[in-house]
Amino acid sequence: MKRFVCLSVIGLTGCSNTALSPGNDAAVDNDAATPDAATDAPAVFDAAPDAVAPFVKPTPFAIPLSAGGPDQLQSAVAGPNGTFYLAGFAAQTLTGAKYVTVVKRTATGLDTTFGTAGIATTAVEFAGGSDEIDIAVQPSGKIIVAATVANATNSADRDIAVLRLGTDGKLDTTFGTSGVRILDLNTAVDATLAAQRDASRGLAIGAGGIIYVHGIQRGLLTRTDSDFAVVRLTENGTVDTTFGTAGKFTVDFGSPSANATARGIHVMSDGSIIAGGYASSSISGDTPQPVLYKLTSAGALDTAFAEKGLFHATVLTLQTEVYDFAVHGTNLVTGGYGRNTGTTNDWISLRFDSATGKRDMTWGTSGAVFFDPSGTNLGSNCRNSIALPNGKTLLLGSTGPSNTPQQNAVFSIVTGTGALDTSYGTGINVFPFGTGEGGSDQFWGGATSGNYIIAVGFKGAGTTQTEQLNDDAYGVIFPLQ
Repeated sequence: MKRFVCLSVIGLTGCSNTALSPGNDAAVDNDAATPDAATDAPAVFDAAPDAVAPFVKPTPFAIPLSAGGPDQLQSAVAGPNGTFYLAGFAAQTLTGAKYVTVVKRTATGLDTTFGTAGIATTAVEFAGGSDEIDIAVQPSGKIIVAATVANATNSADRDIAVLRLGTDGKLDTTFGTSGVRILDLNTAVDATLAAQRDASRGLAIGAGGIIYVHGIQRGLLTRTDSDFAVVRLTENGTVDTTFGTAGKFTVDFGSPSANATARGIHVMSDGSIIAGGYASSSISGDTPQPVLYKLTSAGALDTAFAEKGLFHATVLTLQTEVYDFAVHGTNLVTGGYGRNTGTTNDWISLRFDSATGKRDMTWGTSGAVFFDPSGTNLGSNCRNSIALPNGKTLLLGSTGPSNTPQQNAVFSIVTGTGALDTSYGTGINVFPFGTGEGGSDQFWGGATSGNYIIAVGFKGAGTTQTEQLNDDAYGVIFPLQ
């Protein structure tokens, strides 16, 4: 049976068939091509690698972004000299505005040379949900943040704001307009349909500091569903109209119920772009199933990838969601969750070839690393996938029932063969940030820098929050093994 998907670049629509790891110490000869017996010693290597300290489960830490309102961290990226930049939001009161906030942290604490005592709170008001703030660093060292914001003239609509900060934590006024570029992908026509609102879901930096934003917008065909959208900006925040059509490429599955959720995006070494997420469409029996698609550097589908440029197929019977993917050379390792039966999800990781888009059926068991971090069928959601040295992958998320009684943050590390990496305990580390508060503790963002890994998220305070008990930014940091 043939399968069809509608691929849309702005207004053009058509249908097609789819089916830094630590090394050995060495003394190296640097002053001559040929060793000189009198002056140059040959290279000498350790007989065995330097010893790595045994893994100790890290102690979670809070980052005090606000005293009386909710605050969360949603993303992380490596900064200079072993530091990290973290992005999220902070509200100073329970019902106050949630402002986009960036934190700079070292392995031991906040970097007080950045912002105010390590925290830079912008005047950009966040109007999105979880996984709608992302952060990246340009080759110049300047910091890019993408976040969902309210439309300036229609409070029911949503747009995407792209910000640039200097290394001091201040908005860079040479970028966009006073440091901010607003992307209005589509105007909402019905305030009751969240699928019609633009949302920021991924961010990547290409050569020369070029910026790629992965988001969602309302459907181009039916206007009641949602589509994937990739927008390219120049280094200084101008929409690059040479990309796609007028700077944007979209994927529209065409079905009235085809709701697409954009997630990760990565720029490959050859300048091509791979983006992913999941969609409920007629192709997948209207169940949420993975999507990966590849674009050329000009913003057109790379038809050599998967089926005419796009992978979208049923993996687990009822649901398979891809949140992001780690890039390991020619391999893409996804992180997400799903289920074959019942009502509780488990974590799932898939592996694909970045050139062909072919799924690697040797990965894990029958092509999937599928496991339950709770060990007791409590339901678990994986929210991110981050490349570590030596082919390892950091998976982040949560486990346990949301809010009742408690959902806990989790990180897991898998090896290059898809096995749980027991150099990090059992390979699964669970963190209850609170005790008895209820709520949903989460890891959303992570990165490696120097010899450390960081995972960040928030301690959830449940559906009923107060000024004394509300969401608080949390994280863990630990050395590479």
